[in-house]
Amino acid sequence: MAGPIDLSDLHAALDRLRPQLCHCGLKGECLGCKGIEMVRAQAEAVAAAASQPILIQVAQESAMKDMASRFEAMSERLMSDPEIRRSAEQMQERLMADPETRQLLEELMRRLGGGNPPPEELN
Repeated sequence: MAGPIDLSDLHAALDRLRPQLCHCGLKGECLGCKGIEMVRAQAEAVAAAASQPILIQVAQESAMKDMASRFEAMSERLMSDPEIRRSAEQMQERLMADPETRQLLEELMRRLGGGNPPPEELN
């Protein structure tokens, strides 16, 4: 079994990104703040699940699939709103424009088995 996973670099990058996306004075009420916290929670859930013994991983797989389907459904509902869609696109542009954050996300994707860098359309 692997040792504990250090997400401190990812948390630091998210903390640096949050003020750039925030529209509520860091109160946690806007899409930028909520999006950062959602990414943080998902990264922690994935890291926690990946560090468990294989039998526990198998048991948690269905919970992760459920969380992913709920996230997808929520994303679809949010993206149907043009204003939220524009905000999400701006957040994605800012996120991918920061070289350090982009590098951390690419490393996270490699660790999660994605292997490939984000598609060029995200540049």
